[in-house]
Amino acid sequence: MKYLSIIRWALMLISALTIVLYFAGAVTSVDMMLNWAYIVLGIAIVCVVVFPAYTLALNPKGAIRSLVGLLILLVVLGVCYALGSSDTVVTAGSVYENPVQLKVTDMGLYATYIALAAAILSIIVCEIRNSFK
Repeated sequence: MKYLSIIRWALMLISALTIVLYFAGAVTSVDMMLNWAYIVLGIAIVCVVVFPAYTLALNPKGAIRSLVGLLILLVVLGVCYALGSSDTVVTAGSVYENPVQLKVTDMGLYATYIALAAAILSIIVCEIRNSFK
């Protein structure tokens, strides 16, 4: 696992260097920072896909819990999408009429509320459980 620490520090160093170069005026364009962000995003996407697949190959029984968690997440997102409204939104200077965008926005809001409630509930339950130990 030592190589992961080295990779993490190298990525942080390069990221800090791009920020320093930008604010020092050595780079007048944001393109270098955006390109670096795209590279780091690509690395993250590859890691998110490759490492779980590798872990799944090593421990297929442990993958069942992950799949159950993913299934629960998909059900919650599906319920949130179904609860979302596609009614037109009128603000001071804009009118939003795209029904898919409106439903997805509502889905994100409802999912955030559910995640916040679950986090608060888990904190309370864990504290109560730990107080009896």
